[in-house]
Amino acid sequence: MKLLAVGSLLLVISLPALPQSEADHLSASEIAAAVAAKPDSGFVKIEDEGFTTPTNCTAQMPSESIFTPVGWLHALSDNAKTQYLPFNPAPEETLRALTAISKGCASGTPSGPRCTSITRVAILSDTAGSVVVEAISTRPLAATWQNGFGATAACTDLVSKFSMAAVAKARNGKGEFLIATFSGGTLVKTYTVKQKHIKKLGM
Repeated sequence: MKLLAVGSLLLVISLPALPQSEADHLSASEIAAAVAAKPDSGFVKIEDEGFTTPTNCTAQMPSESIFTPVGWLHALSDNAKTQYLPFNPAPEETLRALTAISKGCASGTPSGPRCTSITRVAILSDTAGSVVVEAISTRPLAATWQNGFGATAACTDLVSKFSMAAVAKARNGKGEFLIATFSGGTLVKTYTVKQKHIKKLGM
């Protein structure tokens, strides 16, 4: 059953205050270097890796899109460029933060669309949670799915930012770490950010 995303909306929710010191933000020269970086610099996407691919996620596969500060700013500048807009990043976008866009499964059924909302994301050092890093900010990315019979469903993906300094503390001896996604209090998936991903991210 083919589904179509018919709308999206970014909402901001209250979380612990973002770091405010100058050292927590990229400098003007670092921002300029990020804008001038090669396409896909500081970016990697992990799609349902390490799991049996759900056959019913026909509209959207579970995935993690991960950006370093350079990757995030480059993506934002590219987006502005395609719209012929000036690029003036807000202070929260210049943080030394790892940004993760977490998506759940969206599928079609005879009774209508179904999807899994992602409501919390945490970075872990291991499956035991020896080190757990919470996001310094999140914003839900809402989408509405509709099938050919007019049935609709709404779900939420999540954009999360993590302090790069905190992420460094969660990395194991290989430099790897885990990203755990939750829907309410239920663990949805745990993704491993492997050495090959770390290399592509430039971390």
